[in-house]
Amino acid sequence: MSTILNLGHQVHQIDVREQGRTERTSSYILAAENVAIIETGASPGTVYLLDALKNLGIAVQRVKYIIVTHIHLDHSGGAGQLARELPDSRIIVHPRGARHLIDPSRLVAGARQLYGERFDEFFGEVLPVPAERIHTPEDGENLELEEGRTLTIYHTPGHARHHLVVHDPVARGLFSGDAMGSCYPALSRLIERDYILPLTPPSEFDPPTFVETLERLSKLDVENIYFTHFGRAAGAKSIFPRVRELVITFAEIGRSILDSGGGAKEIEATLWDLVLGELSQYGEIDRNHPFLKYLESDMELNAAGIVHYFQKMKKG
Repeated sequence: MSTILNLGHQVHQIDVREQGRTERTSSYILAAENVAIIETGASPGTVYLLDALKNLGIAVQRVKYIIVTHIHLDHSGGAGQLARELPDSRIIVHPRGARHLIDPSRLVAGARQLYGERFDEFFGEVLPVPAERIHTPEDGENLELEEGRTLTIYHTPGHARHHLVVHDPVARGLFSGDAMGSCYPALSRLIERDYILPLTPPSEFDPPTFVETLERLSKLDVENIYFTHFGRAAGAKSIFPRVRELVITFAEIGRSILDSGGGAKEIEATLWDLVLGELSQYGEIDRNHPFLKYLESDMELNAAGIVHYFQKMKKG
């Protein structure tokens, strides 16, 4: 049974339960005349999206757009399955990502190497998307949902070169994928404010480009950030500078540690020190707190992405 949260302005948030966990990955259904789904999640999560469409009374023929912000499998792994179930939809993906939806073998091989025997449990069967069903929007291109409701697509490198975001002026919202990082709901409830960190994984994290993207997006009239990981956060004008500052700080930490002979483990430990230092004002919160479990894989990947970036820069 899907969990549907009505966020207003015809925006419905669906928890697609990545790796069996709640409050980790969300997809969004925009229930306008032409229905759009933003993010598919991994293949096992598509059952929750299809169930949500049924519960919302949305006929499959009304779904015209399936938008993936980038091709990492926790965002796009279910695109092939949804394309098969929603025959009138076009799959919207960054031009750099299209070939990997048409032939996902390289994505699957990379994820299998990372997740090993748990790949099938986490990601299921990753089906190809028929090439004729794919549309690769230009930067700034519009998608019409209904009269008076148009989405604008922006190309947003920094987290990944194949990343895009979706601006919805009616909801004053930005469907941000990973371009604005991650919001951690359990931790946010604990400290009674949205807790947000950038996501800087390999292999395409690029700090200067990330900062340029944030500066560009901050000029939009946006109040709400609809995070894929996880849920809506208000107060976008304070979120942009926070994420920008942390991207710069993460890069400075990485440069300093690598210059002194350290590596990913030392960077990860320093990132944890930064986070725990921020959280210390809210009481006794240490690495063993259950709400920090959600950060563990992100922090490891963040450190790896920082190392990868500087190694790439060194090679020139």
